[in-house]
Amino acid sequence: MKEFSLPLMSEYARPVIKLYGMPSLIDTGAVVPVFSVYPYFLEKTFAAKMILPRGNISGFGGKEYGSVYSLKNFKVGELIFETLEVFVPDEPDIKFRFLLSATLFHGMDYEIDTINQKFTVRMNDEQNFNREFKIKDLEGKLFPQIDGVLFEDVDIELQDYQIFF
Repeated sequence: MKEFSLPLMSEYARPVIKLYGMPSLIDTGAVVPVFSVYPYFLEKTFAAKMILPRGNISGFGGKEYGSVYSLKNFKVGELIFETLEVFVPDEPDIKFRFLLSATLFHGMDYEIDTINQKFTVRMNDEQNFNREFKIKDLEGKLFPQIDGVLFEDVDIELQDYQIFF
């Protein structure tokens, strides 16, 4: 069994780790990752390219307008997402720059340990630390896809790119 741990940021009551020097929320209820940063940062840091130009995403936090970007080589501890597709709101949230969805850790055992203030990810020895997370458009529906495995659809209306999860 392979594993790695990252410290939780103790000043937050929710599970937050630091990635690229910024607070990053682990959201076990989210289906797609949401990155509240400016596109310029993504383009320069992760060679990001816009793949869906305009849409809105709805969740418990309300509705956000933005775009979907494809990033290269995003790291979470020892995990490397060679391709990572994320929703980027038009107006970035200043509190949590990266919202990491549960689907990013599909097929792994992950633990949020608030007693010892750490986030631990475990995987079988035969699993690869390199992963791909894509958002696939199949006949007007979006599907999160991790390493080739499709998940439940995320409704989208193509005329105005509405994404719901």
